[in-house]
Amino acid sequence: MGNVTKPKLVIAGPGAGKTHGMVDEIIHALKSLERHRYMIVVTYTNSATKNIKKRLGKRIAIPPNLFIGTIHSFLNRFIVIPYSSLHNEDVNGEKLFIQCGTDDVLKRMFDNNGETPDYKAKNRIKSKLTKSLHKSGYITYDQTLNLGEKAILNKRIKEMLANRIQYLYVDEFQDTGNKMFSIIESLRKEKRTVIYCVGDPEQYIQSFDSSVKNFQNIPILKASRMNQYETRLNKTNRRSVNTIVTFLNNFSKRVYEDNTFEQQCHNEILGTPVKFISATQNITVMLPEFFARCENENISHKERGIIAKKNDVVNKAVAALNGNVLAPDKSAKVSAVSEIKDTLLSSLGTNQNAFCEEQGLTPFDLRIMAVQIIRAIRAEVITNENTFAAFVKDEFDLTIENNIPFKLDNLRQIIVSNTDAEAIMVSNIHRFKGLELDAILAVAKNEAELNLWLETNTATRDAHSDRGTSDYPRLGYVAFSRARKVLCIACLEPISDNTKEKLNNLGVELDSPTLKFPSLI
Repeated sequence: MGNVTKPKLVIAGPGAGKTHGMVDEIIHALKSLERHRYMIVVTYTNSATKNIKKRLGKRIAIPPNLFIGTIHSFLNRFIVIPYSSLHNEDVNGEKLFIQCGTDDVLKRMFDNNGETPDYKAKNRIKSKLTKSLHKSGYITYDQTLNLGEKAILNKRIKEMLANRIQYLYVDEFQDTGNKMFSIIESLRKEKRTVIYCVGDPEQYIQSFDSSVKNFQNIPILKASRMNQYETRLNKTNRRSVNTIVTFLNNFSKRVYEDNTFEQQCHNEILGTPVKFISATQNITVMLPEFFARCENENISHKERGIIAKKNDVVNKAVAALNGNVLAPDKSAKVSAVSEIKDTLLSSLGTNQNAFCEEQGLTPFDLRIMAVQIIRAIRAEVITNENTFAAFVKDEFDLTIENNIPFKLDNLRQIIVSNTDAEAIMVSNIHRFKGLELDAILAVAKNEAELNLWLETNTATRDAHSDRGTSDYPRLGYVAFSRARKVLCIACLEPISDNTKEKLNNLGVELDSPTLKFPSLI
C-alpha cells in the first residue's frame, strides 16, 4: 500500500450508531488488509472492546491480524513490550503491568513512611520511583502512555510501527489525550496507515488526560480544525425517543465551520417528557416515581439505572436499594486470571520469572494460585487489601510488601456479577460512559452541580475550568444521553425557582406536566 488518503474524523453524538458504522468500515477494509500487516481497533473501555468483538463475530470470522482492544492494551502490545526497552536501557525487558498509577504507588510509599513532602520534593521522588519501577519491569497505568509516546519519537521505531499497522480505527476519539494523539499524528505523517476516528467532543472527560488545560485544545477539536483530516458529522440518534433527543440538543449545538451539530431522532417515537423528581435528600423517596415511570413503559429492572457524579451519592443509591445492584460491565472476563496474577506479583514486589525460579513453580502453578484468589473474592473471603494479604499469607505462605496499591473493586467487577432479576444498575457517570439503558435516573448531589449539568451555552460550557468541576457540564450530557425511553433527573438538595424555570424552559416536566409538550398532557 502506497500513500494513503487523509484520515477520516466522524463527529457523532450519543446513539448515532458509531459502533455499527465502525464495524461496517472494518468489514469493508478487511478485504484489503495485507496478511503481514495489522488492523488496529482501539477504544477506551473493555466493555466497548467486547461489544465490537461481539458485533464483528456475528458477521465474520475475526482474522488473527485484526487487533481489538483498549488504548492501553494496544500501546502495551504494539509499542511498550516490543520497543520500549530497545531505545531505553532503563526499562526492564520483562514487563509487569500493574493496576494503578505512579501517584498511587507514591502515595502508598509516603503513607507507609509517614511523610508529607513538598511539591518539588514529591516530583523529585516521583522521578526516582518511576526509574526504579521501570528497572524492575513494573509499568503503571500512566507510564504506558509515557513510554509509548517516547518510543515512537525514535525514527526507526516509528517506521516499523507504520509498516506494521495498515489500518487504525479509534473509537471514543474525544477521550484521546495529547500523548495518544501524538502517536496517531506520527502514524499519519508516515502516510502508511489508514486512520479512522469517531467521537463526540460533548462527551469528553478531562480526567482521562490532565495535560489538556483548554477545552478547545482537546485532540478531537484540534483535528476537526486541521485540513489534514476529513471531518464529517453524523447527526442521527438511533438510541433515544424524541423527547430525550430534543432535550439533549440543548447541550450539543456546536458549529463546525458553517455546520451546526443537532441530532435527529431516528425511531420517530415521541416518548414521555424528561421528568424532574422533586423529592430531595433521600434517594429512597425518589425511587417510587422513577419505578412508576419504568412500569408504565414496561421496562424491566435490568434495564433501569441510577447514575451520579459523586461516589457518596452512588453509595446512597446502593443503600436505598439494599445493596441489590449491578455494576457496569467494564471488564472482559477472559482477563480475570491475568489481572489477578499481575496483582499478586506486583504486591509481592517481583515478576513471573523471578517468582517461579525462587519458589520452584511453573507459570501454570501461578495461574492456579490466581484461580484460588478468584474463588476467595467470589466467596467474599477477600474483601479488601488486608484480607487479600491475609489470604495470600495463609494459603501460600507469602508476605505482601504493601508497596504497590491495587483497587479490589476493579478486580471484583471482573469476576463477580449479580444475577438477581430485580437488581438495578448503579454507577458513577465515569464508569457508565459508553453504556445505555431503557431508563435512567440521574442524581445531582446539590443545586450547583445540577446547574452545571443544565448549562446550554456552548461557549460557557467550554470555558468552565474550575478545578474539580470542569467536566460537570459534559458529565450531565453523558448521564442524560444514556437513556433510551425514560429519563428522570433529581437533586439531593431543594432547588430554587430559577433552577425550576431553567428546567421548564428545557422542556422538563416538574410537578405538573410542562407546556413544552402539550400533546402529552
